[in-house]
Amino acid sequence: MFLTGQTAAETIAVKRKINNFKQLGVYQEEISNDNVKYYKVSRETLGFEEVFKHDPFYGENNYTNPGSEGDIFVTRQSPFPFYPGIHQFISFYFGGHAAYLDDNNRVYEVAGIPDLEEGETFLDVFLKGNDSTTVYSTGNYWFDDDRRDEDDDSYSYYGSYYRKEWVGLRVKGVSQEEVKLVTAEMQRLEEMEAQYNFQFIFNRKDRYYCTDLMSRAYETIINNNSLKKVNLNRDGVAVTVNDLILSKDVYLAYYVWTDKNDVKHVYFIDD
Repeated sequence: MFLTGQTAAETIAVKRKINNFKQLGVYQEEISNDNVKYYKVSRETLGFEEVFKHDPFYGENNYTNPGSEGDIFVTRQSPFPFYPGIHQFISFYFGGHAAYLDDNNRVYEVAGIPDLEEGETFLDVFLKGNDSTTVYSTGNYWFDDDRRDEDDDSYSYYGSYYRKEWVGLRVKGVSQEEVKLVTAEMQRLEEMEAQYNFQFIFNRKDRYYCTDLMSRAYETIINNNSLKKVNLNRDGVAVTVNDLILSKDVYLAYYVWTDKNDVKHVYFIDD
């Protein structure tokens, strides 16, 4: 009952934070089209000066690749919309997924989903892990309009894009050099094939779940007092998507949602 009440309060706070961000958006007719509408949120509305000023998109005038190095993309929608009950439970209590963006428009992530085509079972990956449950990098697919085809189980729920709704976060007060340290940590974990952590409330060496990966990678940044500079784990227990969004050390840089006509609305931070 306590966790349900806490999560409900967090959900309200997340929606409030997103709505406040949306209200600051100014429609950009010159770059919008029938399928995607863009809204610019001025950096002046942040209320603080960015240490590392990120570009809003990867590549000049490429509005199909939102994000810059150091950004964290999160969705509260689970990857299992075809499982009634399970989908709602995961989406409400934990959120769907989180990924880190590097300077080459690649995302780093980890997932605990077995490779069914290779005959893996959940028990297999839970007990001993596998190649499908390690930290890995891949091309930035979060705004890919050809992410899935009609044969995919999730197509009828999410369409060809990855999710109907997602948020882009940026960490406050970190320099470009410090962001490079986080990227290097992601590369290290990929090279060593760090495994997924199924024991969510326990930190395990070289084992991570997706939101935990974001939090602990940023914890590698140390301040002048030899203390962790960034805290993305609000309650110190399991790191949820809500924790990341509501952390005092981040701010919203993107918000993407899909209306009933399958039109995408993209809100982004820019000058």
